[in-house]
Amino acid sequence: MAMAEVSARHLLEIAGLDDRDLGWLLDRACALSAGAQPAVLDRTVVNLFFEPSTRTRVSFELAASRLGMRVINVELERSSSVKGESLEDTAATLAAMGAHALILRHPETGRCHRLAAELAVDLHLLNAGDGSGHHPSQALLDAATLVASGIRLEGARIAVIGDLLHSRVARSVMALFPRLGAAEIRVAGPAQLVPDSLPAGVSRVDTLDEVVQAADVIMMLRIQHERMDRHAWPDVASYHAQWGLQERHLDLAGSGCRVLHPGPINRGVEISNAVADGSRSLILEQVRMGVFARMAIFEWLFAADG
Repeated sequence: MAMAEVSARHLLEIAGLDDRDLGWLLDRACALSAGAQPAVLDRTVVNLFFEPSTRTRVSFELAASRLGMRVINVELERSSSVKGESLEDTAATLAAMGAHALILRHPETGRCHRLAAELAVDLHLLNAGDGSGHHPSQALLDAATLVASGIRLEGARIAVIGDLLHSRVARSVMALFPRLGAAEIRVAGPAQLVPDSLPAGVSRVDTLDEVVQAADVIMMLRIQHERMDRHAWPDVASYHAQWGLQERHLDLAGSGCRVLHPGPINRGVEISNAVADGSRSLILEQVRMGVFARMAIFEWLFAADG
C-alpha cells in the first residue's frame, strides 16, 4: 500500500497536547457538564476494543451520539482481525468506508502510536488505552472532575496508590497533573507493583498512611490481573489490609480531600465500601464527566479539519 501525506489530528497521550489544548479541553469539558451547547458534528466514529470495557466504550459512544455523530461498534470476534487482517489494513478499510475516527483499545503497549506512525489514510485516532502505556482521555476526565468539584489543582497534593507498574491511567495522570500545577505527587504500592523509575517530580513512599498524609486528592488503582502472571496475583485479604483505602485513612488526608478511582472498582480489595460510597468519593462523578470530557475531545479532534 502506497504511503500518502496525512494530517489527521490524534489523541495518543498527554504529552501530545500543548498547554493551550489542555486548557481548552478541560474548560470545555466543564462547560459541557454545566449545560453548554455542544457542537453538531457530521462524522462517523468506530469503536474497536481488543479488551473488555464498559465505562470507556459506552462513554465514547454516548459522547459521539450527543454530538450527532454516527457510532459503529466493531465486535472483535466478528471482525476480520480473527482472519489475520492487520490493524493497519483494518483502519484503512474503515476509512475507505467513510469512518472519520477510530477509537482503539489494545492490549499491546505502544500499539496506538505504531498505528498512527504507519497510517496511510486521513483517519483520526483516539487511544482508549494501550496495554500499560497511556489512557489520555481518562486523565483528562479525572482532572475535569476535580476542577468541576471545586478542587484547585494548582498547588494540590496528589496521592496515587496501587498497581502503578501496569497502570496506563497512572502514567497519564503523572504526565498531566504536574502540568496543571500540582505541587506534589506521591505514589505508593506493593514493591513488586511500583516501577523502578518514576517521572520527574513524582516521589515514592512506603506506606498507605504516609502517602495519604495531607493529600488533597487520593487516586486508587485496581490490580491489573490481566497483565500479570497468575502466580504474581497478591492475596486479596492481605492486599486490602495493607493497601486498601479505608475511612481511617481519610482522617490523615486534607480536610477537603476527594477520592478518585478509574474503575472498575474491586470493593474490599483496593477500596472499602464505606469510602467508595462515601461523601468524599468522586467515582460516579468521574463516570459522569467521562461523557462530557470525551465530547470535548471529539470537538477538539475535528476542529482541525476545517
